[in-house]
Amino acid sequence: MLGIFFAFLCAVFIGLSQVALRKSYKELQPSVAFLFDAIFGLFLWVPLAIYMGVSTGANLWEALLFAVISAILSEAIVFYALSHGELSVTATVLATYPVYTVIFSRLFNKEILSSEVTLFVVIAILGSLIATFPERIGKNELKLSKGVMWPFIAAICIGLSDSISKGYINKSGDFSFLLMLGFVQIPVALAYLKIEKESLHKAMSGVINKLSDYKYSLIGGLFNIVGTGFLWLSFSYAPASIASPITGANGAITVLLSRFLLKESISHRKYFGIIMAFVGVIGIAVLRNK
Repeated sequence: MLGIFFAFLCAVFIGLSQVALRKSYKELQPSVAFLFDAIFGLFLWVPLAIYMGVSTGANLWEALLFAVISAILSEAIVFYALSHGELSVTATVLATYPVYTVIFSRLFNKEILSSEVTLFVVIAILGSLIATFPERIGKNELKLSKGVMWPFIAAICIGLSDSISKGYINKSGDFSFLLMLGFVQIPVALAYLKIEKESLHKAMSGVINKLSDYKYSLIGGLFNIVGTGFLWLSFSYAPASIASPITGANGAITVLLSRFLLKESISHRKYFGIIMAFVGVIGIAVLRNK
């Protein structure tokens, strides 16, 4: 039950992150945004991992390998994908990542769900997709392009990363993975800056000098790190194929929060999707608690 609770907290904080990012009226370059995410991760994930416990016998080199894979697949590539195409399409395609997590978890971690739990997993995923799917979408937005291709690649990468990371967490039985991930995201972020030909000094000074312009982007990044921290906590107590569909409800939560915090209107179809997502989450929680 604790893993489900942490997964739901992940969905809530990721939802808050998306609302904050919507409220921001200026966008950071993907590599700069990822740099600040990495900094937040260093100061939050490392203390959390030490507090939760890292075994003295932990294979930190192995943890480092999985941390590098995760930082690239489920973090840096996602930031890159979000910088291409229309956000309405990108967000919906990215919301399919729990599907790939379930598939890869079955292949790599031998996670087998009962038919009843599988039903509610499907309901949760479909509900989130229905809630996040845009009201109107142009034909040009659906053409095979970077705006569609990269979100699909990112969704698959998230599912793959979550599954293999969960495999290491199962094996290690401690928080060495989260510890190394907190450290390794910094060099990955610096490499990302170099790829996008961004100056570290310029990036840092630009954000500090224009903090008021980027405050909601930074708040969104901070909430994202908190939410992702809860994700890794949930993986320590629940199978990835259970935790991931619950965290995937962040799309429905984002829509619901936008109604109250940003005063955005919500269609009946989106309300139906939100209800479906929560029915799925509750169903998973009840069945897993038996």
